Amino acid sequence: MNGDRQAALLGQSAPNWFELDRDPRATLVKSGHHRRTWRVSLNNVVIFAKVFDAQRGYPFSRIAYALGLGAAHREWRASRAAERRGVPAVRCLALGVDRRRRGAAVLLSEGLPNAIPLSQAWEQGASSRSTALSLIEAVARLFASAHNRGFVHRDAHPSNILIQPTADGGWEASYVDLHGAYLFKDTASIRHGRAVRSLAQLDHYFQRRASRLQRWRFLQNYVSLRRSFNMSGERRVWCENGFSHQLLSSIARARATHAAALARQRDRRIHRNGKYFATIALGNGWKGTFVLQLERRHAFPEPTVPDRSEHDWRNLIQAVFTTGARMDSRTSRQRNDDTFAVHGVYVERAGPIGMRAQMLWSLNGSPQRREFVRSHRLRHRDIANELILACLEHRSTVGLIDETFLVRAVSSSKS
Repeated sequence: MNGDRQAALLGQSAPNWFELDRDPRATLVKSGHHRRTWRVSLNNVVIFAKVFDAQRGYPFSRIAYALGLGAAHREWRASRAAERRGVPAVRCLALGVDRRRRGAAVLLSEGLPNAIPLSQAWEQGASSRSTALSLIEAVARLFASAHNRGFVHRDAHPSNILIQPTADGGWEASYVDLHGAYLFKDTASIRHGRAVRSLAQLDHYFQRRASRLQRWRFLQNYVSLRRSFNMSGERRVWCENGFSHQLLSSIARARATHAAALARQRDRRIHRNGKYFATIALGNGWKGTFVLQLERRHAFPEPTVPDRSEHDWRNLIQAVFTTGARMDSRTSRQRNDDTFAVHGVYVERAGPIGMRAQMLWSLNGSPQRREFVRSHRLRHRDIANELILACLEHRSTVGLIDETFLVRAVSSSKS
């Protein structure tokens, strides 16, 4: 690290890297459960700071950070390994740990000028055949170069790949977010499960965003670069077309496994407060789960359904309660078919009939809650079905469900 950069990071004018939310030079780029990423501008130098909070991480995060095994430490070591092996990757500049905060850590990395994520570059340039081919070649070079040197990125989706324009009009690709990288002593065999899974992760993303010919061309470029590395023991993989059906079937199986794991991960978000869903206590015994943003808009565009904040939902639900108060709630619970429209959404009100049904709803979840969860579980697996935006449940003073609201994006068959 040169003197100017060291002074910018550690000098008197440097920010408090653990309290960037109070610094006007810092802009929040990404926020997660136990990690926040900031973009900091210091004297025409752009620094990205990842601030980790071990207390909000997994149960053993504090122990891992105390032993130097936390996510920040792993990414630091992976960055050093990538630099030694000549793998194109964003370079980490410094790692700091605040012992007083029981494992709070900050990882500083340099910002690449004019770099954008591969996902953004593809959306902007995929319509041009020459740009698309140039991007395909750049990403194939990145994967082949890394795998040839025994470096396999564990989470190789397009947001973790940065694209920079080169002087000759082409593109150069680099890895970012390296904490899950796998390191091998020698080259990573093309038949190795880690390398295949890395390719499958990228292929899963581009299944809906690129043509089969473009995906085929990427694999051809990748295999050609791996073949030129002259690896021993790989001759059975190659054939006249550049690669065998064995490799294609391996990637297909890995892609299916990856898709199933992603679907399970998205399912867990339904029951958590985050970017896409929120569970809010509304008072007077009411509690609801709401869709804040539609995660699968590329698969299900839904142009008439806007994203809503928690504040927007509170205002909308207040209108639902006001409309519902004008109706005879006792009769509607007995009929179990009360429906009405308000502010562009369709609402169904229902309630259990009899004590037995009330007990079952309270113990196993109401049918409306299960329908809400089922709708999004199917969407997480790219299965089209009716979009349900929210589910509200009211519990009596003894904790039993006695009324529910189900908010749909379109009118149901009951209405």
